[in-house]
Amino acid sequence: MSNTIALMLSQSGGPPFHSVGYVNHAIGPILTRNGWDVRSFEPPRNDLGEEAMLPYGLAGQLTRFDADAPPHIALFDATGTAARSPARGWARHNAVLYHGLAYGAGAWIANPAVDLHLANSPYLADVLRSLFAFPNWRQRRVLNPRGLMRTQSIRLPLPSVECPDGHPGFAHGADLPPALLRELDSGATVWGHALQPGKQDWLATLSILYWLNELRTAPLPPIRLFVSEHSLTEDVRRGLDAMLAPAGRSCADYFVRVPHLSQAALFRLMRGCRFGLAYNRFPEPFGFYVLESVHQGCPVYTNGVGNNRHLLPAEHGINVYETFDMIEDARGQRDPAAWRDVAERILQDLAQGDAVRAQCKQGARMVESTWSLGNFSNDITQALRDFDGAPELRTDFDSMRVQLGAAVRGVDTATGRCLSDYTSCRLAPGAVEAVENLQGQLCEQLQAGEMERIEEEFGLFASGVLAMVGA
Repeated sequence: MSNTIALMLSQSGGPPFHSVGYVNHAIGPILTRNGWDVRSFEPPRNDLGEEAMLPYGLAGQLTRFDADAPPHIALFDATGTAARSPARGWARHNAVLYHGLAYGAGAWIANPAVDLHLANSPYLADVLRSLFAFPNWRQRRVLNPRGLMRTQSIRLPLPSVECPDGHPGFAHGADLPPALLRELDSGATVWGHALQPGKQDWLATLSILYWLNELRTAPLPPIRLFVSEHSLTEDVRRGLDAMLAPAGRSCADYFVRVPHLSQAALFRLMRGCRFGLAYNRFPEPFGFYVLESVHQGCPVYTNGVGNNRHLLPAEHGINVYETFDMIEDARGQRDPAAWRDVAERILQDLAQGDAVRAQCKQGARMVESTWSLGNFSNDITQALRDFDGAPELRTDFDSMRVQLGAAVRGVDTATGRCLSDYTSCRLAPGAVEAVENLQGQLCEQLQAGEMERIEEEFGLFASGVLAMVGA
């Protein structure tokens, strides 16, 4: 049996790393040590943009990559599928490693040539299964039965487990200015952080900071938040300042903008903070940012979007706090008072620092025992080892059941409010009734015409509120 594997992975060319690049770069050496003949695809680089318009460089790279015998396995990530779609004719087996679902869905979502779908978390694996199991009621089949039966999760390596003070491969970025370091250590301000760029729910983040400062009592000093300058743009700042003007406040009272930091500087800043916020708009497929914060001893408060709510048990440093009041009302408005309870919880925890630090230490031990390079090596080599011996699995549509989708964080059946990673919303009364009636139902009990009518009217599967699961 051939043991050649072709890696069609993005950001695998070595430092300086992003998180995805760190993971992808580790795969080749791991497989080489385990006896694989590894070939790695290098995408063409062209800073002037010609390649994006006329991809001659890509054609040349693919031709050179094909010069040897076809590989036994081709391993893609979702971005890698933009260079070549997984197909049966090129490699004997195809596998896709998912760092998220933002790219290339058309190349994998219904592709029967993908033999293995590797998710970076159990949460993402459940979301993938719900996509592959999207029901076709008329044909009584699911969208991608092969994908449904061949999806599993693996444990990613967290860079801070290998290098607790910051991995040298994450050197791109600024150091902490000396003046900022002095302010961190002065005790004149209670510092928090929300430095993950581009994902914040700004109303939630601002509301929490507002209430923290309105509710704090002496001798607690003012509370401020480090945020990425890439997130708090001038346009965002002007909008937030306009919201704060009636209260005589501005963004400068709450936020300090920080440039992109090297990982060593980021970890140093996290260690100087008393809390982190991850009230985000977009679902987190894994959660490097919140795990790194806990590993540095700084607890995180989050709405739990995506995998953030699944990473660690309660009282291990990640605090998931969300209510249905955080959803838009009938006028499309959200009330900043909905986040007052989050601020009260943070203030309570600030008053008992030793207990919170103990929780983070407990969380850090779990982080180190779970997301290590050793576990990643074991998981990925085991997943790729037995392709030829894997039995062909089949789905029985009628034996599947309906349940709440993996993206749903909660449904209030009294009001129809639904918290979801896909889109939080208010369900119509008929939709709520359908959700209650359909949960747990076997597909053999459900008639195609009625299910098509319900889906046409309410779109419960298309919005991720409901999903199909195997027996």
